[in-house]
Amino acid sequence: MKPLSILHLNTERGWRGGERQTFLLARELARRGHRNVVACRPGEALDQKCRDAGLETFPVSPWSELAIWEAGRLRRFLRSNRVEILHAHTGHAVGLGALAFPGGGARLVATRRVDFPVRGGPGRWKYGRPAAWAAVSQSVASRLIAAGVAPARVRVIPSGVDSAAYPSRRDRDRLRRDRGIDSATRVILHVGALDESKDQATLLRAFARIAPRLADARLLILGDGPLRGALAEIARKEGVAERVSFLGHRADVLEYMALADLVAFPSRKEGLGTVLLDALAIGVPTAATATGGIPDIYGSPTAPELSPVGDATAFAANLERGLDPDEGARRVARGRERVGGFTVTAMADAYERFYDEVICRDSPRF
Repeated sequence: MKPLSILHLNTERGWRGGERQTFLLARELARRGHRNVVACRPGEALDQKCRDAGLETFPVSPWSELAIWEAGRLRRFLRSNRVEILHAHTGHAVGLGALAFPGGGARLVATRRVDFPVRGGPGRWKYGRPAAWAAVSQSVASRLIAAGVAPARVRVIPSGVDSAAYPSRRDRDRLRRDRGIDSATRVILHVGALDESKDQATLLRAFARIAPRLADARLLILGDGPLRGALAEIARKEGVAERVSFLGHRADVLEYMALADLVAFPSRKEGLGTVLLDALAIGVPTAATATGGIPDIYGSPTAPELSPVGDATAFAANLERGLDPDEGARRVARGRERVGGFTVTAMADAYERFYDEVICRDSPRF
């Protein structure tokens, strides 16, 4: 397809899955010859990642999605640079993008990554503004359609991972030595924000159920959030505090995955679950819950890797099965087959088709 001028809009702070996916998509599309500019908060991780990769950025610092001044700045940039696609990557970005009314033939498109129901109230108007929506899973697409978005305007485009520079499982022992972890320890790893949706409480209770039988098992929790203190108290009450480590935010998450024996992901709500994609790409067994878009990764909500949401007993059995060497090997083999459909290359291919469809059809021009 002909090169496009694309402005990616992401106004979030910090570095979570949505920011990572915004960066990976912009970088891959730039490699393909498209002009990509990432509009984001100056000084945040997304801004720095883009600059380090040689991607152009445009500073936006809205106080809310109704920041008229920032919308005006954005509108002027879109017009002066003849942007063809304004791609909003978060809910707040959709509101700001809709206010910008780019003009000049540009189209507003959006990606939704979360599995929460679309909220009602005054902010709901923005969901009718994009010419088309990309949903990262079938579950997220269903949420949009239930909110009134026409099915013809929704496409499922899963997130992708770029495993070219991922650490190797062959480096497991070295990675453990570097972090003071014994090679014989069975390491269960969890990565995620410490909040209600990730449900580390169920993980801790599940770990407490298997701990008496697996004296060499240890649980490492990477991430931070408002529930850290409460979760530490649950670990204490369950009698496993000495075998659980809260390691906070880490830049070396992928190295921890490569040294782990199992990645556990007990979410209550999940748009897709790129942590699981990372684990599958590295070749680590996983245990997760059958919620949101996670079954899309495994091909079925009844896959052996999945358990019911919030069921500590079932998740404990899932963990124990995943730590079995034979079952772990089967999970790794299935994961290698599945993760091929969730690459950055596949994601960028799908977005190129998505943009082309939006430009070619008689869609709204804001």
